[in-house]
Amino acid sequence: MSIVAIVSSPRKNANTDFLVNAVAEGAKENGKDVQTFYLNTLKDKKGCQGCDACKKNGGTCVTKDDLTPVLDAIRDAEGIVLSSPVYFGEACGQYRMLEDRLYGFLKADFSVSFEAGKKVAVITAAGSAGADALADKIEGTMKNYFKCEPIGKIAVVTHNDRKFSENDADLVAQAKALGKKF
Repeated sequence: MSIVAIVSSPRKNANTDFLVNAVAEGAKENGKDVQTFYLNTLKDKKGCQGCDACKKNGGTCVTKDDLTPVLDAIRDAEGIVLSSPVYFGEACGQYRMLEDRLYGFLKADFSVSFEAGKKVAVITAAGSAGADALADKIEGTMKNYFKCEPIGKIAVVTHNDRKFSENDADLVAQAKALGKKF
């Protein structure tokens, strides 16, 4: 089984990055192949252009940029790990750009162009509040629009400590256990 892990935080080696990598480690320990993408490092990326070409060609985005391999990997994967820090109660811009491009997976009748039932795990981190609400929102989008099977989420309040997750052994164990659900 292949897993795609998406780190949307602009900060490497901070909370969402660390937790996504712990989930990936758990999945690898369970014999899964994991491919990790760091959205902030992609140079040429665009949001959804609203052209609706995806509706005419069976649910494939026609925009070709550095997000294309990420979308292709999501289409082909059996499981997805999505992550975002919480900025003003919402997902960060890097995540929002990816999420908007997921629209391309919806056909004209709003059925999904990939096999239903992909497993999805969600990681969110907030300095003070909003991690639970954002995790629920992302999970709901993946379940309701893309027919994914939620297997768990981790929503953590970090008190603006970039190493909070790394220093919490129970949280690390929870992330690895989540990875083993793939």
